[in-house]
Amino acid sequence: MPESRSDLSLAAALRLMSPLVELLLHEGVTYPRFANALKKTFLEASQNVLEGSSARVNDSSISMLSGVHRKDVREWRSAGQPRPQARIAGAVMGVFTRWASDPDYCDEHGRPRVLDRAGGPGSFESLAMSVSSDVHPHTVLQELTRLGVARRAEGEPGGSGDKVSLCVDAFVPREGAAEMLQMFADNAGDHISAATHNLTDGRPAMLEQSVYANDLTPESIVALSALARQIWSSAFREFARKATVLDRKDKGQPGADQRIRFGMYCYRGRSDKR
Repeated sequence: MPESRSDLSLAAALRLMSPLVELLLHEGVTYPRFANALKKTFLEASQNVLEGSSARVNDSSISMLSGVHRKDVREWRSAGQPRPQARIAGAVMGVFTRWASDPDYCDEHGRPRVLDRAGGPGSFESLAMSVSSDVHPHTVLQELTRLGVARRAEGEPGGSGDKVSLCVDAFVPREGAAEMLQMFADNAGDHISAATHNLTDGRPAMLEQSVYANDLTPESIVALSALARQIWSSAFREFARKATVLDRKDKGQPGADQRIRFGMYCYRGRSDKR
């Protein structure tokens, strides 16, 4: 018999889960622990699906859709746990993005300038305050430095740290598993959400495409990987500049409650692992 759409969807989900399961096992998460945690995810997603289709949301409808026993649904709903909200990029990521793209903080070649740590316009202090007034600039700088994203400018007399520079290669913390896992969840989660939107006939369709090539030599892989980073660097700066302009224009406007994430990935491996 031909496979049903649900069978095909399950097969696709299991393929997606393979690298995630490897990560979980590497970090000591067993199947029983994951399966127990996944129940809550099914319940939350079921409520989202029902609300999105304007269907009645109660213990029975959630149990029917999710397959979770009604007793467990009742306990979950009565617990009154807050439903997870999409995490908006925090002050640290916002400062990094603006510093790497805003002409006010870049030189004539589009490279992030070395900034005075404190002072008026053009300083790190003014940059941090333009992104968020809820977090003190010193706290933001401490976190950027801890993650290896910013550093005191070289050649400062006595290492006073009155000037700071940005490490622009990538926002990948050298230390701090929590930050790296949060970035992983945010980036991969939104990628999968875009694909899910398209697969469920969402309109308009979201951008979710890739280019694939195989049977290449290691030398060709190195060359293509370098090209991918070069393309990303250009795309990042162009997109971030435009996002900065629109962020300033839209701030405080009615309906300014939307978010967007634009990303790019480049995976390399053996041709038989597709």
